[in-house]
Amino acid sequence: MAKRFRRACSRQAERISTLSERGFNMGTVVLLLVFATALCLFYALFLLFFEHRYSVKNRLIQAGESFNPCETEETKKQTTLLKGLVRQAIKYIEKSNYYAKIRTKLLQAYIKMKPIEFIEISLISGLVLSGILFLLTSNGLLASIGLLLGFRLPESVIETIRKKRMKQLNDQLPQALSLVANGLRAGFSFPQAMAVVSREMEAPIADEFAKVLRDNSFGKNMDEALEDLGKRTDDEDLDIFITTLLIHLQVGGDLSEILDTISGTIRERVKLKGDIRTLISQSKMSAWVIGVLPVAIGAALFVLNPDYMGTMLNEPMGLALLGIAGGMILLGAFVLTKIVKIKL
Repeated sequence: MAKRFRRACSRQAERISTLSERGFNMGTVVLLLVFATALCLFYALFLLFFEHRYSVKNRLIQAGESFNPCETEETKKQTTLLKGLVRQAIKYIEKSNYYAKIRTKLLQAYIKMKPIEFIEISLISGLVLSGILFLLTSNGLLASIGLLLGFRLPESVIETIRKKRMKQLNDQLPQALSLVANGLRAGFSFPQAMAVVSREMEAPIADEFAKVLRDNSFGKNMDEALEDLGKRTDDEDLDIFITTLLIHLQVGGDLSEILDTISGTIRERVKLKGDIRTLISQSKMSAWVIGVLPVAIGAALFVLNPDYMGTMLNEPMGLALLGIAGGMILLGAFVLTKIVKIKL
């Protein structure tokens, strides 16, 4: 009995030590995640409230250094290692293709935010989601997946806002062209006609035309401002309008009549795109119904008669048939989606 008691005590002590070590490791990881999240959040708040003052102070320091080009070694050594690493990381990110893509999306979504600030928000979102999943599941793989999903979540939101804004701009374009054409017939110049659109119409077309006029008033040529508008919006119908204006600036002609023709063409294109979207939506719904219906029928049969469907789940042949059926359903849904996917 004494030996058994000693063995039981030793086993219990080993279990307690193992659990304590695991708890220590898990606690350490949780603390590191919380610390990283708090650090990123603090840095984002610092940029939000004090970044403008810091940038102004930095520019003033750089302007003062330009008058004193002889810089000593002691002044160079004052820059801390952490600041140097942060600057190098920011420079590396700014040169990447991802930074350029985020910058374009922010411009098209008309969100007044720096790309580096958006990347910091994405990092915070990934760390928060990863920490939550790790606290709930204590699984490192799920925490890694949560980090990736959280990092991609703000970009998905931006993409949704961008698509919605581009669709609104495309829908407003025919009316804007009609206003510009009527203003030209009334004797306005082209910038004055665009100013009427920026005053009378709503966003986003009003904001884009106002930005073109603002760039022109700041010294940029009208053709360069229009080209920037095309790059910023990335809309085919608006590209037709910009190309027409650029040709008119070089060749000349009756711009009001040309704009009326373009406006009618764009109206027909918008109507055709709406019809195509309706047909695509019907086909996508058919694909969803075809894909979900077998699964729903199988689940209903399993609920109504578990013994009948249990044979399918317990036998190897039944599992193989279920796998083949699931693969065929996924293949059919994929093919149907590819058939109805039309680039508008």
